[in-house]
Amino acid sequence: MSRKPAPTPSSSTAGFFQERPIVPNQLQDDRALQRVLALYLPSEVQQEIYPDLNRFGDVVLSRKVLDWVADSEKNLPYLKTWDTFGKRRDELITSEGWRNLQDLGIEEGIVAIPFENKHKEFSRVHQFIKYHLWTASNSSVTCPSAMTDGAARFLSRQMESPTLSPELRPILQSAYSRLTSRTPSKAWTSGQWMTERPGGSDVSFTETLATPSASPISAKSIDGSPLGSWSINGFKWFSSATDAQMTILLARTPEEKLSTFFAPMRRTTDGAETELNGVTIQRLKNKLGTKSLPTAELVVKDMRAHLMGDAGNGIREISTILNITRVHNSVTAVGAWGRGLAIKRAFARVRKVAGGRRLIDMPSHIAVMARDEVEYRGWMHLSFFTVLLLGISEQGSASYGKGVDAALVPDAKDVTKLLRVLTPVLKAGSAKACITGLQECVEGLGGVGYLENEEMDLNVAKIYRDSNVLSIWEGTTETLSWDLKSEEELIIDGREVLLELARVVGAVLLEIDARRDGDEVAKEVAKRWLAGPTDWKAQGSGSLKERVRMNSKISFGEAPSDAASKL
Repeated sequence: MSRKPAPTPSSSTAGFFQERPIVPNQLQDDRALQRVLALYLPSEVQQEIYPDLNRFGDVVLSRKVLDWVADSEKNLPYLKTWDTFGKRRDELITSEGWRNLQDLGIEEGIVAIPFENKHKEFSRVHQFIKYHLWTASNSSVTCPSAMTDGAARFLSRQMESPTLSPELRPILQSAYSRLTSRTPSKAWTSGQWMTERPGGSDVSFTETLATPSASPISAKSIDGSPLGSWSINGFKWFSSATDAQMTILLARTPEEKLSTFFAPMRRTTDGAETELNGVTIQRLKNKLGTKSLPTAELVVKDMRAHLMGDAGNGIREISTILNITRVHNSVTAVGAWGRGLAIKRAFARVRKVAGGRRLIDMPSHIAVMARDEVEYRGWMHLSFFTVLLLGISEQGSASYGKGVDAALVPDAKDVTKLLRVLTPVLKAGSAKACITGLQECVEGLGGVGYLENEEMDLNVAKIYRDSNVLSIWEGTTETLSWDLKSEEELIIDGREVLLELARVVGAVLLEIDARRDGDEVAKEVAKRWLAGPTDWKAQGSGSLKERVRMNSKISFGEAPSDAASKL
């Protein structure tokens, strides 16, 4: 009788090794993204842009791009404050990976697409579907992209004004052409300086002052344009695009009027050298996440700037930028969440647990994934409906929305109002939902999910860490809820009203999506979304076998395996 071989111990090179999960191209794997593409774009636009989107879906998961992400995380930005001889230099050093990611985003038109306006009101949907694919692979270069997008739209509106001076027009045109360029050597990014120590998100406490300068200056902007006649002095507490070439900022005039200004970040000196335009970098922020993104405190002393619009209209003027950056914030949220869910799905397909069963075969695991997928789909539709409204609002045409479901297209008189209401709702709610959802993605990978590894296609911990800023950037949840309720009512229920409105609008959009083709999964998603994630009775009905089947189809787009259906 043969003896059973004696067991051998595991080691660093022997024993069990987990099969590596493979995260597929999200355009092919993410059913929520596929349905958004089909619902919010006419079929001819879908057919035209799909090959490029599919190519980009591979690019963002390529070894080259993921190595750039790893490099940007390993080699964090730092400041060279002084030269060898004690002269102030304030040189910001960023990694090669960060700079390459910036250039790739510029070349791919992440900002340029809506300004090229090839697909009119659908150009924004095109832009943000590509942006969604890009989100978790760009190491937060989309933060300056968001402000650049907002600044470009802001400058374009300034140039539409019949009262714009002939001297200022070519200056703005030069900056605009650089903000919307696809050529990295030409392109600019923009900052957006509002946050100060007294008020945080409340800009009414702005302390930075702007005064007309009595002294002329011979220096010019780095594009050769004249510098502005206003001198800005103050302190900006947060600057999240410190390596930008220009900024839009708020400051008070001598009459205490809060106003908006445009200024280049650098100016020429004698010879070929350049220097910061009246800015010194006090220090870089040490943050929980978005570590590769250089965020700084700035001392502003005699920064030469141009007044934009009328003095005293600062909040109204800069709202153009805020509306756009809040939409960017929201698509960043669902983009990061979508990648987290993709990683969790890939892991569930290969990870074996009790009895050698894969996680994809465990009904309890599938049920949690289905619940999270329902929430993700709802916020995806809210995001891209708002994106569609943004695209329509920018066209200024009475004829729009041809080729998509008529139920998605509001009357012209209601577009701006809807956008005004939904933007803060979307920004606040998507951020909170994304953070919660990504925590579930971390947990879904067990200890592996908690690791900060250099394999960036699987590093869901980094995605989760970076996402926590989304509920703070561009206004906290409470700040945004002020847009919807009176001060007295806000004391009790501002946040609840905001999130409940999102639930209702999301339900309508999911119903429109389900009605489009009668898909059984889309119908079930709409029903569960309306009930909410805490109503466990609504998370599936019928026999255990039927609930497992539907949960599997919601989570993975396929019926469960025999191992799961027999449990």
